[in-house]
Amino acid sequence: MKKISLKMVALIAAMMMCLSAEAKTEDVGGRVIDAQGEPLPFVSVALLASDSTYIQGATSDVDGIFQIKTTDACCILRFSYIGYRTKYVNVNSSEIGTIQMEEDQAMLSEIVVKGQMPKTKLTGNSMITTIQGTFLCQSGTAKEMLAKVPGMTQKGEDLEVLGKGTPVFYINGRKMRDKDELKRLRSEEIQSVEVITNPGAEYDATISAVVRIKTVRREGAGFGFDLMAANNQDLAFGFSDPSSTLNLRYRRNNLDLFGMVNYWSWDSPNDLHITQSTFLRADEGIRNILQDSHMRNDWHGEGLNYNLGFNWQINDKHSLGARVERHDQFKTYNDMWVDTENNLTGRDLSHQGGHTHYPYNWQGNAYYNGQVNKLNIDLNVDFLTDKENDDNQIDVYLPETQTMQQNSHISSRLWATKLVLSYPVWKGQLQAGTEMSFVKRQSCTSITNYPLPSTDADVKENNVAAFVAYNANLDKFGIVSAGLRYEHVGFDYTDNLDAENNMTRYQDEFFPNITWSKQFGAIQTSLSYTMKTVRPKYSSLNDHIYYLNSYTLSQGDSKLKNATMQEVSINARWKWINLFAAYERRDNTITQVPMAYNNEGIMLMKQANLSYPVRNLAIFLSANPTWGVYSPSWTIGGQKFWNTMTYDDPRSATGKTDVTFTKPIFFFDIYNTFRFKHSWQLEANANIQTKGDVLNFRILSPSYNVSFVVQKCWLKNDALCLRASISDVFQRSVQDMAHDCGFFYTVQKTRSRSHRLDISIRYTFNASKSKYKGTGAGKAEQQRMGNN
Repeated sequence: MKKISLKMVALIAAMMMCLSAEAKTEDVGGRVIDAQGEPLPFVSVALLASDSTYIQGATSDVDGIFQIKTTDACCILRFSYIGYRTKYVNVNSSEIGTIQMEEDQAMLSEIVVKGQMPKTKLTGNSMITTIQGTFLCQSGTAKEMLAKVPGMTQKGEDLEVLGKGTPVFYINGRKMRDKDELKRLRSEEIQSVEVITNPGAEYDATISAVVRIKTVRREGAGFGFDLMAANNQDLAFGFSDPSSTLNLRYRRNNLDLFGMVNYWSWDSPNDLHITQSTFLRADEGIRNILQDSHMRNDWHGEGLNYNLGFNWQINDKHSLGARVERHDQFKTYNDMWVDTENNLTGRDLSHQGGHTHYPYNWQGNAYYNGQVNKLNIDLNVDFLTDKENDDNQIDVYLPETQTMQQNSHISSRLWATKLVLSYPVWKGQLQAGTEMSFVKRQSCTSITNYPLPSTDADVKENNVAAFVAYNANLDKFGIVSAGLRYEHVGFDYTDNLDAENNMTRYQDEFFPNITWSKQFGAIQTSLSYTMKTVRPKYSSLNDHIYYLNSYTLSQGDSKLKNATMQEVSINARWKWINLFAAYERRDNTITQVPMAYNNEGIMLMKQANLSYPVRNLAIFLSANPTWGVYSPSWTIGGQKFWNTMTYDDPRSATGKTDVTFTKPIFFFDIYNTFRFKHSWQLEANANIQTKGDVLNFRILSPSYNVSFVVQKCWLKNDALCLRASISDVFQRSVQDMAHDCGFFYTVQKTRSRSHRLDISIRYTFNASKSKYKGTGAGKAEQQRMGNN
């Protein structure tokens, strides 16, 4: 009995010890921020015993939030992050609060010399890459650097997210409206880049990808500036395009004032060779019209950009600011010669000279960021207004002399607001908010001495959205993010010349998204589903027919529907290797469909919705290692469409023919960076694209762009930097495309002059990062207000 009692006592004691240990185990959480007060993602958080023995670890998420299970043996948390001083905090309660990290400039300098590879972490639906302290921070402009970031690629002059297309960019929470800002922002100013491949419910349903850029906060108060001057020399035609940017800053206490002036000049010469074969029904049977055209197009523009703003950090929990921008373009003109040989008139020769005037282009943003207890508030108000006048004179010399004048006047106005509220709930963050935009666009066009009617139309669109999202860390199960966005869109089209064309329509749509992510050992993975939409640009919601050349007209459609996209994607990362794959279905795809305007060979390129779904699969594999002074960045990928289109064809017994577009296209991005002592850097890069089909076009020839870069920096923290690059060395950045439409077949060979030498120099004095935290509202509507 005594023996049994001793066993029972021992068993009960053991159970009590386990229960006691369990009772002392709890989740400890907090938030990590940088010196600027902004969230610091994937900071390494280590739980240590009193003798500094490592117990377990965790990582802060994209919002800087971390959670870690403690035991009775622990008493210290260690926070470490590349480029920041390691910080130690005693554990006294379950809420650690806010941990503010301090930058270590000495560490940053040492890391740069060693040339560390970028640290990329896959977090939910995004990849966050540390730029500072890696070879990427010495890549020239932000645009040059972003092409090397995991998940990004460059196609021609545009940056894209792999498999997702052109993203929306944010810089320190502010929406980037001018894409040339990436040419003015230097790579060494960037702390990290977050590539979001599945934007959540807080983003407009038309946004398929987001890139958030966070800059480095430099130490120093008072006055600061940086000056950049560059010259881009066209080596084929001899054009010289200078540019210069001056950024000014003044900081006193909690007030930050800033301004910018930028001058730019750009020449864009292009050669196009177009062959067309058109089959039409005629009294004598089938008529085949053949055309062989050569086009030489020269565009020139100069302009000034300005911005002025302030940020006021009221206290640690409240800040507000405003920013206003103006964009001026002057000496903007386009000069084009078209020489066509055909089997109708023998030869057609025409010249178009156009001038574009921008009376005004103003943009503004005001924001408020605040925290009330645990509730975070983010409010933005945006305003945009612009006007554009185009005057285009068309002189026809052959077969008969004729002069036409085509004029267009466009004015747009946007008001938008966005409110985002977030609150910690259970194991994650609950987010809810609303976004509203109100757009008005007026346009009128006319052409003389040509049988096309004038137009005068107004477009109004009001978009009211509400959204809710939740992000939860479910421990061993992984991280789950889910959201739902509701959008109510009211569209009103008024034809001031013909009331029968007036149209009003309302749309109510829901857009869900969900992401599951989990780490399996050293492999980070995520699986996502999302639904998005594509709305036609306002310029496409116009029934007016525009004159392009003697044999080509273009037309929009006020009754265009929104396209819908559903996508499933997977992302996986192991060390410095990343795999991304996505399968997408598009309904009501918006594209340009050719049709016969008359029996004289004139084609009408009309905007239209496809009546059947289009599917495509994209797969990309990238690697970003560093071996000593050598840091390559390689990407290989491919994309395949499944698309069959039915066209009229008088040669067919049924009068119809099916054209299939299924040939895959492959991409290769090869970047090689060599970082040496004394701030010398060399680069050898190449972008390659193969033949293949894209939606309803065929790429007929491969193209490649080879470039070389040499860079040297001086002074403390590389304050003075000289960079020289030569692009398209072998002048093979070409694009040969075919449009097969049954009765109509055209081949276009484009030679864009990208063989250029770019030399730039920049100097930075007392640099400090802008505290501006405005994220902007109505971004999708601002993009759609473009004319193209």
